Amino acid sequence: MNKKKIIIIHSKVSYGFVGLNTTALVLQLNGFEVITIPTVLYSNHLGLATVGGGAVPDDLFQDLLEGVLKLDLLNDVATIVTGYIGTENQVKMTADFIQRIKKTHPSITYLCDPVMGDIDAGLYVNPNVSTSIEKLLLPLADISTPNQFEIQKILNTTTNSADEILDLIRFNALFSTQKIIITGAKFKTTLHGTLDNCIIENGEMTIIRNKEIPVQMAGTGELFAAHLLSFLLKRIHLNEAVLLSGDILSNVLLRMFNNGRMDFNSEDIIASLNILNLNSCSK
Repeated sequence: MNKKKIIIIHSKVSYGFVGLNTTALVLQLNGFEVITIPTVLYSNHLGLATVGGGAVPDDLFQDLLEGVLKLDLLNDVATIVTGYIGTENQVKMTADFIQRIKKTHPSITYLCDPVMGDIDAGLYVNPNVSTSIEKLLLPLADISTPNQFEIQKILNTTTNSADEILDLIRFNALFSTQKIIITGAKFKTTLHGTLDNCIIENGEMTIIRNKEIPVQMAGTGELFAAHLLSFLLKRIHLNEAVLLSGDILSNVLLRMFNNGRMDFNSEDIIASLNILNLNSCSK
């Protein structure tokens, strides 16, 4: 049976495209079924002037996790994805959930997007949440997609050198069997006008460069990771999947930059699925 279900544990907003709104929609439009578990319920992303809502209460969150397990769908699940997590207890419950699944279904891939912060904003989750992600979730991951700020925090370094980051990863048991994609990095060797997406696998680094668009907005990591996972599930090689996902993101951001917009809308998400076709037709 072709496994086409994906469990996504991420933030949920009433308005806008971050967290589940982006990740689930991209995967659904690519033909996958999603099982979504919200960690927080916000009116909008945290970058806007006001926000309502908060973390899903612990008992309700645990009940959602147990409810999903009782559906007896795991034989059809290909991947678990985690993103923004609201509380330290949620991290613990999520880790237990993944461990229970991995024990009975070890072939299910776990992709951890360790959402903690970014270079411009710094840490935007509770420090206890980021510490728990490092200790409890990252060790379980088959694939992780930290940004530059997050990998520096995980490795407890401020270095701006890709080579030094690689050396630290090589000597970190946490990453010994993991595929790591450092997203949207600007190291001291990064070429002007580009961003580096760095793939670390088996102690080696491959740098995939994509065009840098001069905008900063919420939800870029989700759009990249959702397309990356979609390509990987379609058996696209990791290097090509990273290149294509980066190209998609750059093109969407350029479209938004040209339109003077700073937040994703549904047209951007839909357009992201058509960019590769449009680019191939224009060549």
